[in-house]
This record gives sequence, C-alpha cells and structure tokens, in this order.
Amino acid sequence: MKNHLKKMKKLLPLLLIIMSTPLVAQALEDNQLSPQDKTFQQEIMRANYIPQLLQVAEGTMKKKQHKRHLMVWERIAQLEPNNPEFQFELARAYALVDEKTGAYNALVKLQNAGLSYQIDGDDSFTNIQGTKVYDYIVNGMKDNATAYGEGKVVATVDDSFSGMLFENMVYDKNNQRFLLASIRSGEIYQIDQQGQFSPFISDANPEKGPWGAVDMVLANDNKSLWVASASMPQFNGVTEQNLGRAMISQYRLSDGELIKRVVFGDSQTPQLLTALHMGHAGALYFLSLFDKTIYQLNADSDKPEKVIELPGLNAIKAITSNTDDSYLYVADFEKGLYVIDIATQKVGNMDPKGERFFTGISDLFYVDGDLVGIQSGVSPARVMRFDLAQDLLIKMTFPVEASHPDFVTLGNGTLVDNHVYYVANSQWGKMDMGGNLIEGENWQPLKIMKSPIDYRMQEHIDNQKRIEEIKKKRGIK
Repeated sequence: MKNHLKKMKKLLPLLLIIMSTPLVAQALEDNQLSPQDKTFQQEIMRANYIPQLLQVAEGTMKKKQHKRHLMVWERIAQLEPNNPEFQFELARAYALVDEKTGAYNALVKLQNAGLSYQIDGDDSFTNIQGTKVYDYIVNGMKDNATAYGEGKVVATVDDSFSGMLFENMVYDKNNQRFLLASIRSGEIYQIDQQGQFSPFISDANPEKGPWGAVDMVLANDNKSLWVASASMPQFNGVTEQNLGRAMISQYRLSDGELIKRVVFGDSQTPQLLTALHMGHAGALYFLSLFDKTIYQLNADSDKPEKVIELPGLNAIKAITSNTDDSYLYVADFEKGLYVIDIATQKVGNMDPKGERFFTGISDLFYVDGDLVGIQSGVSPARVMRFDLAQDLLIKMTFPVEASHPDFVTLGNGTLVDNHVYYVANSQWGKMDMGGNLIEGENWQPLKIMKSPIDYRMQEHIDNQKRIEEIKKKRGIK
C-alpha cells in the first residue's frame, strides 16, 4: 500500500494528462468512418440488449473489424459501466485501434479500483506498450494481484461430502458450531469445535417439502434457524411433479425441531426463494427470484408481505439492512450495489458514476454503519468493506481479504462479531445444468475461511486522507 502511494505521487502529473479525457469519449471521429461504419455506429447506439451486443462484438472481432468492435464495446460499457470485465474489454478494443488515451483511462480505472488483469504479454495491447503509463499500469495490476489480509482456513469438509453443495452457512455462537445447508440432500450439517462433521436437521421430503436447502439465516435471538428450500435439478429428490416448488421452514436451534413452515405461491408456478436476511426488528426478508420481488415475513405472521419489486435487477444475490431497517441494501451480481428507501420505495445505485465496480458481490452484511461484501465475481476475488455516509453513500472502500492462496471461487458466508466466515472454494461451478459433475472435474475439500473485517482499517483511512490532500493541492475533483 505504501509503495503504491509512492508510485502514485511520482506519476500523478502523467496520470492527470490521461485522466483529463472522458472515459468513453468517442475514439473514432466522423471523418475516420465510412458511410457504412457510420450507419453501423448509429444502429449500435440504439441497441440496449447486452447479450445481443456481446454477440455482435464477437462477430466484429472474428472479422477483425476493429473500429466496429470498439463501437460495440463503447456501447456495452456505457450501458453497464459497473462491470469490470466489460471495462477491460473496452480497454482492449481501444488498444486494438491504437487509441492510447482511451485504453489507459479504462485500465487505470480498473487498477485504481484494486482490480488486476493480465495485460503484459497480451498481443491485444501491443499498440499501447512502451510508455511510462503502460509500465505503471502493468506494475499496479501485479501489485493488486498480491495476496492481502490475514484470513485463515478454520474448518474443512472432506471431498467425499463437498459435492453435497454447501452454498450457504451460519455460525451458531450458542453451541459454537458451523451450520451448512446442502442443496443436494436438503439437510443441514454441523461442524463442531472439534471439527466433527455430522447431520443436524434431516427434514427433506421430495413429495411435500422441504427440498434442497438453498439459503438460511439465524434469528436475532439465536434460538431458531430459518431455511429456504427449493426443488431444483441439483436436489437429489427432484421430480417433474415437484420441480420449482419452494418453501421456508423455521427450526429450533437447540434440537433442530420444526417450528413452522411458510409455503410461498402455488404448486403450478415455479418459485425460488433466496437472499434470506433477518432484519434488526425481527422481520425475515427474502427474494422471490423469478418475480424479482423482495418480501418480508413479520415475526407474528405466517403470510409474507410484498416490500418492493425490482424488475431491472436480474441477478440479486444478497439483501441486508441498516440498524432501523429503514434502508435495504441489495447486491446484484451483474449491476452492483443498490440502496432501497423502504418508506418512499426509491431505489438508488450506490455507484452511479460506475467508478468503483461493485458487481460480483455474492453476499452482503451491514455492520457499524458500513457494508461488508464477499466479491467473488471480480479479479482478484476479495472481501471488501464499504464505508457509508448516513447509510446512503459509499465514501471509501478497502479490502479485508484478497488473492488468498486458498481462494478459488468464493461462496457465501456469515458475519460474527468482527469477523466474516465464508467458503473459499465453492463447488457449484463444477456442475452442469443438470446438477451432474462435469467430466474432468473433481470435488475438492471445502474450505471455510475466517477474516477480520477491520484489518488495517485505520491505515486505509489515513491513506485516503493523504490522497485527498494531494488531490486538493493539485485541484483534482
């Protein structure tokens, strides 16, 4: 971090030159384009459907139509500025037409966000090599890929069981044990203080439910456990008759006995309930994935109530709330972080300028006025802390853990006091759409990590103050 600041001070005047140009400024002037290219550009700028644009980008690359390729990536990055993968492809497209300013801007933006991509040795970036800025970016990307944090593996599940698909977990402080939800069998397993692994709740019933355990959360009093289940291809008991059915069950934490069930929807409409969150006032919040709607189940009710519909967010992974539950925070894997004002029903993007890349977050927690996110879908994978102002704006971000040697694909986790526990190597990506192990893949022992959420926190705050002072002296906004 200190070395990074020294480099930044030396190269700041140079970076000011490249950052003075707008990030998505058109690299191709009208006089550089043929009538056919101008028509193509106009059509691309009217397009809004990302999957279709990605296909067009692939096609232009295959045909080596680099000007058109850049047009497409400018449009994609304009539509989804929060996506770092898209930003990297935009940088590549700029480099292919030898537009250094655009390429440097896009890469510096990624680097400043703490991300790392392999650019040295990539032939796509040959045109922009040989400058101090390029060397700075390459070195910065390497620095960002360096392991950071003091997390450690605190529990494991043998590979003979990791194929049970433990995608969610909680920590029972009363009994000092981890609880893991199996999508495969629908069971809840436990890992005790001695590391012993055993079933705790075996309640799955393919005919009536519950089915595969897709998510779970502890009640605030640590006396009960809420589990969302669904019948899906990865569940061992899936049938044509139960496919798409879902429910939420509450169990007593002391002995695993059922307290109640909440059946959502009807048996004819496919359902998937996920992103469980226990509000501070005791209400259970959850997402009906196919409806793109958040519901709440009050402590004294068996009937979920609609909170808000979010039609523009297709990949919601996690929900959390502030101290008085007046705001909900939603992590959309593809679009980033959003805050919802419950009273007004207003939804705000927490990175409106697309400068910080909050996509790829699979789990989210609120603690001491901040957010902690498990960001599995960026490079490098990391656990981040987001410093909030008045519960609405993100003032500063800093890593808690990044590039740990045991990181493969981060899974979900749980917050316990000043530590976050989470899966370091989710096994989910080893399956095909039918829930079968992909040929050539093998189940690996599942590793549960523990990371402090305040790691070098004061140092980050002090560094941020110094950077702000430098920017102020140089007149940078």
